[in-house]
Amino acid sequence: MTDAAAANSEAGQMPPFYREPVPVDISRHGDWKLKQQRTFSYAANANAIPIVGEEFISLNGHYPIVFTLGNNPAAVVLTGVRPDENLFVDGEGNWRKNTPIPAYVRRYPFLMMETPDRERLVLCLEEDANLVGPDGDVPLFEGDKAGAAGNDALNFCATFNQSAVATSAFCKELHDRGLLVEQRLDLTLSHDNSRMTLTGFTIIDEKKFNELPDDVFLDWRKRGYLGLVYSHFISLSRWSILAELASERVLATKA
Repeated sequence: MTDAAAANSEAGQMPPFYREPVPVDISRHGDWKLKQQRTFSYAANANAIPIVGEEFISLNGHYPIVFTLGNNPAAVVLTGVRPDENLFVDGEGNWRKNTPIPAYVRRYPFLMMETPDRERLVLCLEEDANLVGPDGDVPLFEGDKAGAAGNDALNFCATFNQSAVATSAFCKELHDRGLLVEQRLDLTLSHDNSRMTLTGFTIIDEKKFNELPDDVFLDWRKRGYLGLVYSHFISLSRWSILAELASERVLATKA
């Protein structure tokens, strides 16, 4: 499996949101359609979402961008301060207004997976009746060929996979150069001034980054890594958004 989330999962586990994806096949899905009205209930329990490099700039004004622990770190945006809680998804499954939705979330229910012989990738589908099925709106197939929706899904997933591979290389470079440091953060919730502690993630050590040799800076500029690093630094001023949303969620549950 070639996937940003899968790279950080234990062997045999599906990436977040997916349970039993199957290859998209005309004999099985010939009359299936995508539903035009999408909700994001499937992401309501995700307090971190994998992202790819192309998204750093668009997401850094709305979410903290951090990196997972371990020898194969992945880039993620933090979407919650408690386990199994996404503060950007409300009780009706709506994503927070005027907030960009990560590509990983928008990709679902599709993804690319390797064939058993690992020789090629195929488009697969989580058969989630809330998003796709015979009673949907936009057909995956038109006659005996893929329709516009099917082709769009294939192109989106293929592009996402390419970006995920490049982003994994960036994260590996950060790890191999010893730039990622584990972080502990205390947030103050505005509704009662209570404090919450966030752990289990890493950030780039700015001092170590600034001490990189000039030839590495030049190489990273050519590879587009510098923009990713600076976007990450910018995003670290967005913790207040999480604190405010957490306070709003607590007050809403008490109303």
